[in-house]
Amino acid sequence: MSNSPLQSHGNVSQRGLLSLAMLVFSVGGLIIAMLAGLRLVLDIFSVGLMESMASLDGLITKVIVVGLAYLVGWLTAMVAIRVFGNLVLPFIINLFIWGMLIGVCTLYLLILQRLYIQAYNFPRFVAYVAIMGAALVGMVGLHLIIEGHELRPLAIPLLIINLLQLGLIVFRYVFTQDAKPVYLFNDLIFFGGMAAFSIFMLAHIGILQPLRKRFTTYFDRNSRAIRTDDYE
Repeated sequence: MSNSPLQSHGNVSQRGLLSLAMLVFSVGGLIIAMLAGLRLVLDIFSVGLMESMASLDGLITKVIVVGLAYLVGWLTAMVAIRVFGNLVLPFIINLFIWGMLIGVCTLYLLILQRLYIQAYNFPRFVAYVAIMGAALVGMVGLHLIIEGHELRPLAIPLLIINLLQLGLIVFRYVFTQDAKPVYLFNDLIFFGGMAAFSIFMLAHIGILQPLRKRFTTYFDRNSRAIRTDDYE
């Protein structure tokens, strides 16, 4: 008597509404995080690091706010896909991943321009590394949401820019007369880090596989619990 069609239909509708709500919440959170991150990057590149960050507290506050928006979007997207089986959100997340790749490549080129002209100090170089690292972590985080998603196609544009950076380093220190050797160490650090990241993406050696399996096991267990509750 308790498992009437009306009750079953009501449970299915409620689950669908929750899935839809999480889709909207996750997409909204990720869009807010990306727009806030873009504003932060533009401030640093156009206004300057010290001018855009009046104090250390201001920097920490902005990073926490952007990270919170991303985390909310990431968690709700993971739950919507892995627990509620949302079929639309993986396509949207895939678009976000390619959008972030475009942003990462653009950011990479902007940083290369500033590394080439050698008109930066060490705190600004640290900011460049931190911004690029955060962007890459954000892209990989979205990759973990979609089960079976491949990172290898995303490595190709980065490897092309890696090659461009190598050419710029050689040209700057061999074919120009005003190059400052003190900046070579920074160039090599940035090139080595980006090249290693791109090669790991292309090689697909499974560094993230244990983390992905942990997420899959956890959310599959919760998904089965929800499906069981739907019929009780």
